[in-house]
Amino acid sequence: MASSVAPRQILRRRRTPGSRAARACVHCKEKKLKCDDKAPSCANCHRFRLTCLVEDPEDKKLRPRKYLETLEERLASLEKQKTQHTSDASTASKPALPTSADSSRSLPVFFSESEESSVSNLPARVGYLDFKATQIEPQYLGSSSSFAFAHLINPSLREALIQKPPTPLRAAEKAESAPLPCLLPEYQIATTLSNAYFENIHPQYPFLHEPTFRHHEEQVFSSFTYPGDLGTLSIPLFFLNMVYAVGACIVPGYQHLAEQLYSSAQLYPEVLLLDNLEAIQAILCYAMYSLRSSKGPSLWKLSGLALRQCIELGYHRSSKRGHLKKDPLHVELSKRVFWVSQGIDVSYALRLGRPLGIQLNEIDAELPLDIDDFMISASGIHGVPRTWSDGIPANMSNSIHVIRLRKIWARIHTSVYSAAALEDANEQNRRASVIHLRADLEHWRATAPEPLPRRGKTLSIFSTKAWYELNYSGSILNLYRSQLAQDKNTPSEIFVDCMNAASFVCREYRRQYIGTSVKHTWSTLHCLFLAGLTYLHCLWTSPAACQSVQHQEFSKTCTDCTMVLVVIAEAWEGAAPYRDIFEVLASHTMSMMISRSLLPQPLPQTHILADTSEREAVSRWISDMDDMGMLNVFDDLLTGFIDDSGPYNGITGMEL
Repeated sequence: MASSVAPRQILRRRRTPGSRAARACVHCKEKKLKCDDKAPSCANCHRFRLTCLVEDPEDKKLRPRKYLETLEERLASLEKQKTQHTSDASTASKPALPTSADSSRSLPVFFSESEESSVSNLPARVGYLDFKATQIEPQYLGSSSSFAFAHLINPSLREALIQKPPTPLRAAEKAESAPLPCLLPEYQIATTLSNAYFENIHPQYPFLHEPTFRHHEEQVFSSFTYPGDLGTLSIPLFFLNMVYAVGACIVPGYQHLAEQLYSSAQLYPEVLLLDNLEAIQAILCYAMYSLRSSKGPSLWKLSGLALRQCIELGYHRSSKRGHLKKDPLHVELSKRVFWVSQGIDVSYALRLGRPLGIQLNEIDAELPLDIDDFMISASGIHGVPRTWSDGIPANMSNSIHVIRLRKIWARIHTSVYSAAALEDANEQNRRASVIHLRADLEHWRATAPEPLPRRGKTLSIFSTKAWYELNYSGSILNLYRSQLAQDKNTPSEIFVDCMNAASFVCREYRRQYIGTSVKHTWSTLHCLFLAGLTYLHCLWTSPAACQSVQHQEFSKTCTDCTMVLVVIAEAWEGAAPYRDIFEVLASHTMSMMISRSLLPQPLPQTHILADTSEREAVSRWISDMDDMGMLNVFDDLLTGFIDDSGPYNGITGMEL
């Protein structure tokens, strides 16, 4: 008897919310209503427009009715569709985007395997920061990347980086299981997330059309159906899930939803099989998620995919050439998706030192109209676009100004960091180009639109005065970094200028990211860490820069930089080595400055880190970076970039 009852009890315990056993939903239990146990929604939840959830008795999690069956049906449908799209042409031009949260091991399409490397080379370790910008291990880093600039700082820690065998991977490096998809959040939560997206992300990357999105939102939430029944709404569901996922990344208290919503979007990949505007918008949605999440596909590859598809459709050319039969909404969105794709491509080409996806001389597409989304429809433009001199600035005013900055960045890339520029022996031409670019940066800064008023909580610093000043300072560092590294005749005022720009970045990042609701990104880490390195490099390399800084000012700048690095490292464990190494460099730079002020004569040559425990600590941090997958081969890419003796030797009174 006992043996016959036990199996039933086990089965009863193992039943999921999708099983046939009658179980009242959470809403009916809370309101003490009679639940009819209908799927996918009971009558009460249907009437009140609520998601009908039941509690799984095994793990106590809340899930919709027939949750597993719905997912199985959907996956079976997708597998069937996949077999219908197996031609070589489609797979080559439309690669499937990854769905796993583990971006370095289980995403074969976008991510390469890591290789072992030694722990003796600081530039190789610093170079890993560029990899985090793309969430992968890149195969090439060029002259504008932080890896190249890291060679400048190498001599100051050469003695600290003792040889040490690679250590085993930490437990945290073990593969994580991908989060399960989820249903769309309740309408109130959903609109909170989408409002956050369109208020904080959309103004900088306006590749979506908000009225179209709101139509999709209304269409889906008024359908009272579930994923298995929404085959005709697969494209709207993809965009809703992706926008909500990005919104969840930036709204405090909703980060736990981001990965689930991202996984849910992967159930609707049909949009990626298209060869049209919506497919590019879908790729850019992935880019927005990667931009705001510590996980996600490579921004470098995503922008490349989007840009190539834009070129394939002719969006890089003037709308007067091939869009005469297109409606005004399509024409405007085609301009927007192209310039957003081109802007992301330029940003990461400059950051990683790679070629541009398209040269500016190949582009004659007009800038988007400076007009609100709700004034554009398929039937026409309902209003007068703004110009620089009239009207109150709006979302597109700031977006267009960003496009102008990215065009300057593209020229910096071509004039300063391209292979032709680096091989050009005419120093006078290079200096003239830099002077002209600097003048354009000053004009861009002077013509920045007024800050946008915020309706909700500020979750992004975009379109604020601080954002423009930070990007101006960062552009100054990009413009002159090659001169700081290579040109022995660089005027001292350029070192001072770059040092002041780097100090501003450190100070302003602390003001914007400490004690606010603004969430940092890997781009924040990249910009901040390089600003800190530039600041220290100028002090070591230029006597004029070193003499212009008071100890109190130096201490404040380093403290500002360290504080933000500490906050980022608390959120992302992989950022901890950068925090620790910057602290070491700043500490020994302070020692150098104090010694210079006390002893004007040259100091004896000594080891940087004489303390054994400190040397061991540095080795451990470098080993941690090495465990993340840094490739030692990149050290050969920039052989001869600077002399092996380093820039710091021979500076009177500054040797350590």
